[in-house]
Amino acid sequence: MTEVIRSGGLNNIESIEFEERCLEKARETGDRNREVISLGSLGNAYQSLGEYHLAIEFYQQWLDIAREIGDRLEEAKSLSGLGNAYQSLGKYQRAIEFYHQWLSITRKIGDRTGEGISLGSLGNTYEYLGKYEQAIEFYQQWLSLTKKTGDWTGEGLCLGSLGNTYESLGSYQLAIEFYQQWLGLAKFISDRNGQSMALSGLGGAYKALGKYQRAFEFYQRSLEIRRNLDDRNQEANAWFNLGLVLEKINRESEAMNAFCNAREIYHAMGLDASLQDCNHAIEFLSQNVATFASAFWFRKWLSHLSQSIKNVYK
Repeated sequence: MTEVIRSGGLNNIESIEFEERCLEKARETGDRNREVISLGSLGNAYQSLGEYHLAIEFYQQWLDIAREIGDRLEEAKSLSGLGNAYQSLGKYQRAIEFYHQWLSITRKIGDRTGEGISLGSLGNTYEYLGKYEQAIEFYQQWLSLTKKTGDWTGEGLCLGSLGNTYESLGSYQLAIEFYQQWLGLAKFISDRNGQSMALSGLGGAYKALGKYQRAFEFYQRSLEIRRNLDDRNQEANAWFNLGLVLEKINRESEAMNAFCNAREIYHAMGLDASLQDCNHAIEFLSQNVATFASAFWFRKWLSHLSQSIKNVYK
């Protein structure tokens, strides 16, 4: 266990050691409620460390005991954890099975927050599988629920998810409509991160339509917000996106500068895969290649959105 824990930092070490002691004591005293809490905490700790198989072991024990004592809310949470762990392992069909069980329980017990997030998780997982129609179905259910409950944060995430899914289908005008709704809502609730993501989504959709000047305007506005937020990874993504569209409108020197800014941040953060994408862009631009195709933005977007959905239910 020591080898696993070291990479997670002191907080994870202390958390795991504390919960292991609590779990042992709970089992000695027969405190089933405390046992459930400790198992869930241990599963979450290992999930955050990327030790998904260990997380699954604890989530499964959590699920078994929650069912044994008839605690439906804890049962729902453990199913959520199992779904997230299997999704992180790339076992999407298995994740979907757990998410459906989670959704069913949230509806039975009237947990509207959990219902919304489980719908979002199902949509997100179907999107990973490229099953966009199914993803849209669950996102639409989620959107309807957020409007009923007044969950503006969830509504924003849902509008962004729908925009991204329609963009993946090539329905760029529909994507733009949802991104515009997201942008308006993000402004209304002063969500600067949401504004930047919505602007980036609009940039991507207009870029796909070949409207590069319009895309540039949205990407530039997204970057301006990003530079004032404490998220260097997303700032680098914004620079990268800006570089791609500057290249399209024949502003090569500015595109090179944007790519170099992105590369500097990626290098400082140790993001090797993103750094490689950036180096390829710079290499192609240096060789005056007219086109450069990259799945970079989609990967970053979906990863960020997936994590946003998961974090709400932790």
